Amino acid sequence: MMKIALLQTKQNKLYDFEHRENIWTEAEILDCQKEMTEKNLLLAKRAASLGADVIVTAEAINFAGQPKQYQGDYKKLIKKTQDNILEKFLQTAKDSKAYLIAGMFYADGENELSNCAFLLDPDGEVKACYKKIHLAGDEKTYLKAGEDFTVTDTEYGKFGFAICWDMQFPETARILAHKGADIIFCPTWGWEWIYGPARAYENGIYTAAAMGVPYWMDIQDLRSPSQIISPDGRILSSGNCTGDDVVIGEVDLKAAKRCRESRLLERKPELYQELLQV
Repeated sequence: MMKIALLQTKQNKLYDFEHRENIWTEAEILDCQKEMTEKNLLLAKRAASLGADVIVTAEAINFAGQPKQYQGDYKKLIKKTQDNILEKFLQTAKDSKAYLIAGMFYADGENELSNCAFLLDPDGEVKACYKKIHLAGDEKTYLKAGEDFTVTDTEYGKFGFAICWDMQFPETARILAHKGADIIFCPTWGWEWIYGPARAYENGIYTAAAMGVPYWMDIQDLRSPSQIISPDGRILSSGNCTGDDVVIGEVDLKAAKRCRESRLLERKPELYQELLQV
């Protein structure tokens, strides 16, 4: 069995998408980034004390507001703190002797900014980095989309990754399942009770989503709190709808393998070629 801890966090004012006209100074942004980082580190330590083998944050915990809300160089601002934040989570993974999946904006050596999910291993090393493929809304104007669906081997099983809007598309989960993923980890700001169980059930795999609670309201309507979902679509663990939480659940990835194989073996890909023409 593998114990998962999802770190659900209430977002700060930088995530106020209801008031995009707000302008933030660099000092305000750095203060909010520090607050969110420290909150996640504290929740991660609590998760470790509960015996978590895998700890997952929500999406883009170092978010700096919308680029139009900052009157300087947005990429330069992200780069100013990204490595320091990542190093703190690497140390936390090592101290916790657990895998830690950190959702972060990150600018690479070519100055391309992406929405990433870093898999940090118990030795305090970066084991994988998935870049969000399906960019939502105006993310397309300032983020570079990823091009590879990432599946990584661990001693527990194969981990697949998605970020928020990726899970709106059934192809994401199907490709990850086809590549052997036993579970999909999804840092997100927009988890929904409709597609979460659907993606798990239709592919016979676990899904685990760490949700951010909107700054301006509680989680409601189609959205759901952080959840761990079984290969048969049952919700195993769920967070609250109002604020910070550590959502704990245990999964048996061997069971996922049996469910996944039964789903995939019944496919008839020779009849699905029409999809490639759309």
